Amino acid sequence: MELLQAVVDALPDPTVIKDREHRWLAINEPLLKMLGYPLKAIVGRTDLEMFPSQGERHHASDDDVFRTGQPADYERVVTSRNGQISRSLLTRKRLLHLPESYGGGEMLIATFVDVTPRRRAEAKLQEAEEHHRHALMLNPQIPWTADPGGKLLEVGPVWEMWVGMSLEEAMGGGWAQAVHPDDLAPLIEAWNGALASGRILDSEYRLRMAGGEYRWVRAWAAPRRDESGAIMLWYGAVEDINDRKLAEAALVASEREFSEVANAAPAMIWTNNAAGEATFVSRLWCETTGQDPDEPLGQGWLERIHPDDRAQVKAAAEEARAARRTYKAEYRVRTRSGDWIWVMDVGEPRHGPGGEFLGYVGSMLDVTERRQAAAKLDQILESTTDCVVLIDRHYRLTYINGNAHRKLKDRSLVIGGRIRDIFPEEAGGIFAQQFAEAFAQQTPVMFEARLAGVDDWFEVHAFPTEDGLSVFFRDISARRTAEQERAIAQEKMIHMARHDALTELPNRVLFRERLERVLADNRSPNQTAVLYIDLDGFKDVNDTAGHGAGDVLLRLVAQRLQRGVRSGDTVTRLGGDEFAIIQTQVRQGADAADLADRIVRDLAEPFEIEGRNIVIGASVGIALAPADASDPEELLRAADTALYRAKAEGKGAFRLFEPGMDEQLKHRQALKLALHGALKRDEFSILYQPMVDLSSGRIRAFEALLRWRHPELGAVCPTEFIPLAEETGLIVGIGAWILREACRAASRWPDDICLSVNLSPAQFRSAGLVSTVRAALTETQLPTDRLQLEITESVLLRENRANLQILTELRRLGVKIALDDFGTGYSSLGYLHQFPFDKIKLDRSFVQNLPGSREGHAIVTAVAAMAQGLGISLTAEGVETSAQAALLRERGYSEGQGYLFSEPVSEGQARRLIGHAMTVYPVSPA
Repeated sequence: MELLQAVVDALPDPTVIKDREHRWLAINEPLLKMLGYPLKAIVGRTDLEMFPSQGERHHASDDDVFRTGQPADYERVVTSRNGQISRSLLTRKRLLHLPESYGGGEMLIATFVDVTPRRRAEAKLQEAEEHHRHALMLNPQIPWTADPGGKLLEVGPVWEMWVGMSLEEAMGGGWAQAVHPDDLAPLIEAWNGALASGRILDSEYRLRMAGGEYRWVRAWAAPRRDESGAIMLWYGAVEDINDRKLAEAALVASEREFSEVANAAPAMIWTNNAAGEATFVSRLWCETTGQDPDEPLGQGWLERIHPDDRAQVKAAAEEARAARRTYKAEYRVRTRSGDWIWVMDVGEPRHGPGGEFLGYVGSMLDVTERRQAAAKLDQILESTTDCVVLIDRHYRLTYINGNAHRKLKDRSLVIGGRIRDIFPEEAGGIFAQQFAEAFAQQTPVMFEARLAGVDDWFEVHAFPTEDGLSVFFRDISARRTAEQERAIAQEKMIHMARHDALTELPNRVLFRERLERVLADNRSPNQTAVLYIDLDGFKDVNDTAGHGAGDVLLRLVAQRLQRGVRSGDTVTRLGGDEFAIIQTQVRQGADAADLADRIVRDLAEPFEIEGRNIVIGASVGIALAPADASDPEELLRAADTALYRAKAEGKGAFRLFEPGMDEQLKHRQALKLALHGALKRDEFSILYQPMVDLSSGRIRAFEALLRWRHPELGAVCPTEFIPLAEETGLIVGIGAWILREACRAASRWPDDICLSVNLSPAQFRSAGLVSTVRAALTETQLPTDRLQLEITESVLLRENRANLQILTELRRLGVKIALDDFGTGYSSLGYLHQFPFDKIKLDRSFVQNLPGSREGHAIVTAVAAMAQGLGISLTAEGVETSAQAALLRERGYSEGQGYLFSEPVSEGQARRLIGHAMTVYPVSPA
């Protein structure tokens, strides 16, 4: 067996050796791979065992070889074990006689040759021959071959069907008998030329058909050469082009007719081909431009296009040609005289019978006059700040100016577009209703509305015209938003202006308004009482329990005071720990005294705050109107005088005003007298307190502060003499002096340091305030943008219209306007929207309890939000700690002023502060 295995292993083809019992004894590796069996699965088995369906046939052929001793060759298709691969195998069976030395006997050796590739190639060849035969039969052309001398050797079978001449008759030169006599000589000449030169033959001629008629055909041929370049054969074909020739003839006739019509037309007519090259222009083009008829053909027409328009025109033509859509353009053309005219050029695509794209046919119209008229209209409509559109009676857009395009860019406004398609959300809306009314009534309409889908507010004016509507509109969204925000802010500010932020009680402004109203309306014999209340020991509460507890205490005091009065009475917080009550319908002083006594007793009861009992007291001063005074200020001053006496006598008590309590008034009178001449006696001086950038710590400005040193009274507090100066009118002259001196000092400061000067309400009542400011600036040469004028909020309460006019004139000078002591109760914040203040200065009373006061946090935050909404910068007064400065900076305050940075100093000290690296007491460690 080893010998037999060695024999088959030496053979390259798949081989097996069997015995007479058909058992497989030796199998080589190629056969194992072919069958897909391992050796162990095959050795010793028979064909019947391995191939049940073919085993008997295999055994029969094996037996024939054993019986006859003759070899057997046959071919069969076999499939691999997995059934996926089929092969054509040539099987060869031979007897193998073993020598006696190897046991003798006969074996059968079978060799298998895979002839699958050969059979496949033969099948492909047969298929190709069949394909070629059918191609010749079905080809609409007539293929033919000729020898190097031009004799026809072979022609396709279609020849006989077309011409009715047998293939044998056409051989050699017989084919020439079917050529039209007029075309034969040129064809023979062309054929001889091709034979002589070896060039390709391409000729058109008429060929007689089997029915006797002639049809146009095209014949072409190319040579086949051997390795040396000599022509071996000519291969050619004949194609029926009769339909094309007839179409070309018809086209020539059609073009002649088209040319006659186009040349008679009042417009410039043109055609071009699929490549965009001009193929025809009418006579009017040549007459207009001065070009000869052949000059504009191809791309020559572009020479008459304005250089600035040429690229645009070419691009529009290429874009339209690529999309096979209508071409439209307006551009300038140079005329015969050298002038430029505007033309409207419109072209429509042309297509052949089969739908193939042939090019364009178009026309040009001179639209110069229309363009000039439109340019004038465009100039007018484009110069307006409004958005402008024109619509016809079918609600189609006929004009859109640039502003409208930009504003409604997301809606793709196009000429001819329908409004209902561009704004489908507006169907039946306000715009549609108003436009319909304008059409129906033929009267202009004006309205404000939000445009659906755009979410912007517009002010719209629509005017009916003969052709439709002229619509002018502008975006008022910002104005509407500002109005809404201003209204909200105004309501808040009006409330804040008349109410105390901590207790929500009426403040000094509302107190004065109500007192004036009560005194004006009081016609009964009853009196009106003002009770001035000051808390005793309140400072100790702030010092021991903190400002937060102090704020809570003030709110609790307000609640007790409100519970102790009648519904028609008014409880007010004047500021700090001072309250006031307007008590109406007082029959006698005892009634007011009873209320004051209850207040003293009620406020003496302990207050529970955060688990602690806090005890304070109260002192009350009472004044009656009209007995003690009939003017609100005088009445309050009398109540204050009575309060002063109550506190002086031991606190925790109340006193009614009595004559003789007005010693303080006498003192005020003495100060009034001393004020006269103080300016001439050079008793006034100016100190300067810096305003500091809360982010960088750098000085931005200095506020000029007036000081008075009397030779006998000494230094007089500004809170004492400035109200007297305002009351007497002396503040007008003093204010003019401060302006000149402070501006003179500021002119010596660096250019980036500003000056802030306070203006009194009394100065607004004088006629020369604006002239005074202008003169001070001119005299000192201080730039106007470095001067900031501070006004108290009470300026806006009295004669506000005239005062607003003065503020406007001051603003025109170039100076900045700041609102001082903001929130102290002397303001009417409702007027802020009428004048654009540059700055608000928050009063120190709102800063002093920071950062521990939650209410203080809320107040500074609310003011910052309102100022930001109105576009006004913020300065905080009374900044005494770094923590306060940090909090204010975080809330959006740009400047701070207070003892944290510097107390008021002389002008020389101020200049030294500036020179100190422009930084004083940095707010942050940066």
